[in-house]
Amino acid sequence: MRMNEKVKKENYVFVVGGPGSSGSSTISIMLAEHFGLERVYGGGLMREEVTKHGYSSLEEFLSKADKEEVMKVDRAIDTHLRERARSGSVVVESKVFAALATMENIECTAKIWLDASLWRRTLRCVGKKKDLNFFSKIYFFVKTLIDLYMRRRLDGARYKELYGVEYSKVSLYNDIVIDSTNINEVETFDLILKRLKDGGYIKE
Repeated sequence: MRMNEKVKKENYVFVVGGPGSSGSSTISIMLAEHFGLERVYGGGLMREEVTKHGYSSLEEFLSKADKEEVMKVDRAIDTHLRERARSGSVVVESKVFAALATMENIECTAKIWLDASLWRRTLRCVGKKKDLNFFSKIYFFVKTLIDLYMRRRLDGARYKELYGVEYSKVSLYNDIVIDSTNINEVETFDLILKRLKDGGYIKE
């Protein structure tokens, strides 16, 4: 989709969130490209900090680091996201920032939450592994399903303790909530654009 000059000049601030493999990264990239905005990815910032702390992966950090260390990193990243959102012209991709923006009255053009069934999200992860044999795919599927399930629960507990966020009640914090279980990324993006236009969030 081609970006026009009128859209490019708008000072939009979009927030995109969703659980693992819901499509939030793909959609945030598409929004940033379409509207000519910078994309700031909270998960990427988290992984950078994890490396600085000497951990090989985010999963290792979350499972082995002291709780206060994890929360300190979370708070530092969220502070950066607040500052960036207030500067404008950005797509913030984060699981918790829509809630923070709502509770702290940070002005956003639209806050978008993408979801999909656990089964579909697991299948998407498996689909990226082209080099696995049949039995390896079964093992990877089961492991991924459990990991995605546990990660969502752990994220919810962490955000509740950090900020009092009701992670399961996404409609409290988001303007647009879309289930992408049965639609692909192009269909999802087109639906988001329609909702943004119909809802008056963006200028035609």
